[in-house]
Amino acid sequence: MDILENQIVKEVIAKFAEPLMKQLIKFSKDEWEKFKIDFDIVFTKYLIKSYDKYCKIKTILYKTEPQYIYDFFESPILLKKPKILVNTENINTILYISNFIIIQGTGGIGKSTLLKHLFINELENKDLIPVFIELKDINLMENDYTILDIIFDKLTNLGSSLKKEYIEYALNSGCFLFLLDGYDEIVSSKKDSFFRKLDEFCDKYTENYFIISSRPYSEFVEFQRFTVLKALPLSKEQAVSLVNRINYESGIKERFIAELEANLYESHTSFASNPLLLNIMLLTFDNYADIPEKLHLFYSNAFETLYSKHDATKAGYKREMLSTLSYDSFKKVFAYFCFMTYIKGVTEFTYEELQETLKRIKIPRIEFDIDNYIFDLVNSLCLIYKEGFSYTFAHRSFQEYFTAVFLKELSDINLQKYGIQMIKREPERASQDNVFEMLYDMIEERFEKNILLPILSDYEDSITSDEDKYWFYFKELVHNIRFDCDENDELRLWLRRESTEDFDNSIIAFIHVFTEKYIIRNPEKRERNQSYSEKLFTYLTENKNYILNNSLDIINIINDTNVREIIRKTWIGELVQCMTDLKQHLTRKLEENEDALDNMLEFEDTI
Repeated sequence: MDILENQIVKEVIAKFAEPLMKQLIKFSKDEWEKFKIDFDIVFTKYLIKSYDKYCKIKTILYKTEPQYIYDFFESPILLKKPKILVNTENINTILYISNFIIIQGTGGIGKSTLLKHLFINELENKDLIPVFIELKDINLMENDYTILDIIFDKLTNLGSSLKKEYIEYALNSGCFLFLLDGYDEIVSSKKDSFFRKLDEFCDKYTENYFIISSRPYSEFVEFQRFTVLKALPLSKEQAVSLVNRINYESGIKERFIAELEANLYESHTSFASNPLLLNIMLLTFDNYADIPEKLHLFYSNAFETLYSKHDATKAGYKREMLSTLSYDSFKKVFAYFCFMTYIKGVTEFTYEELQETLKRIKIPRIEFDIDNYIFDLVNSLCLIYKEGFSYTFAHRSFQEYFTAVFLKELSDINLQKYGIQMIKREPERASQDNVFEMLYDMIEERFEKNILLPILSDYEDSITSDEDKYWFYFKELVHNIRFDCDENDELRLWLRRESTEDFDNSIIAFIHVFTEKYIIRNPEKRERNQSYSEKLFTYLTENKNYILNNSLDIINIINDTNVREIIRKTWIGELVQCMTDLKQHLTRKLEENEDALDNMLEFEDTI
């Protein structure tokens, strides 16, 4: 490896020799020399091991052999609000912005791959020592850990005499880049503790650089020192470029690219603009004449393809299935497994943990050998990847899809029981990942009856008899508003939340997500909403000294009759009104469906 053969660690030590010497002023010459040797050994070992780990990746297409990351990596563009685009080919464009960065993106957009690219790129730049930390590991730790403990353990697990205090000295010199992958993968019960520890660590070692990746998480209000950059979806050109890089059967790939360029990208932008889903689109393209619009159908097709082909990259090759289970039985067992691991917030396992979880699965008329089943998951379908002694999902989205499949097959009583338990236990997670989104699309009427209606009824029980339902929901949902301008200088009105603790961990977040599905949208309504947004902006600037891009605490001014009247006619007001009417709407819809069924199945007495 060239970059390590060039003795990167020694170069970094030389670069930071002066600040390190200031930290180690009490050291003798011999102690300084010993520090340099130990430091060099530890970090060279760590960087070699990490480079080997992160420069090659297994994907849904490259299932048996990990592939060099740059054979299929397309550098995403990041957005810094309001209109600044950030190229990610060189990490310095990111580090130039701030020492503290959050990269936010949806599932499958390539955040983890991007952080691995940034790790390798920093090695090439030789400016800082990169340290890669997978935050899902926090879930397995006791609460008495420190961030320094995590770093020290990661750096010294190969065996070293380097003292922890030496790491602290180096931290004070500001020679580190910390890449913290998957903030959203930390379970809710451990997030607050981790944030406090990280915040204290950043306070103490502020000269270092920190990049955190995460799925969308409110507005990261508590991360006040961090600048949030949004990973943008792939453009059509980027999507085509990515597919061109993929090692796949040339004929299928050429036809797929032609379809992408013709109309497939435009008709399926939500899939084609996401690297993971784009890979799956290619995988299933040869099996299906069309790509479904619904996400759950998309994953259903993907699983069927994986099960039927086993190895889609080798024409005519079919890998043996040791478990000998039918398609339906294999899928059912995996759905149970995904549900059991999902509710625990676990995505990584030892082999023994896989065995123990599968042993607990008891399904009538389905018997299977556990070791053979694991073999098929890992080697035949590649839904689970093995890395060293660790086993992980190919992607969390598969765990989410099969969790939804499990819930779908439950009786109404159990669907309501387990579904509502899951939502109340982790409302933030239920609102932000795809489990309930896909479940809604699978069984809309049953979802409304057994989950959404009971959730609404329970939540509205807290409304007092003399309280207006609309303003109850308004105060629950809207804490702040903000205006800005888009790239076309059109005025935009934003709804903002006071804090993640108040909103994301509340059932109102879940209600909000699903209320969006019942809002009628058309150009005429959008135009009307926009005109009232402009009226509200004008009124606030003229009467409340409001300034563009500032947040405004709306609760303190809604006693103003004019504000109340105008805001009800904006898109925010229509959202709140829809939320207010949703329980009544669903109840009426349920009754109409039942009446229609009764009428359809009514038998006349012919005797």
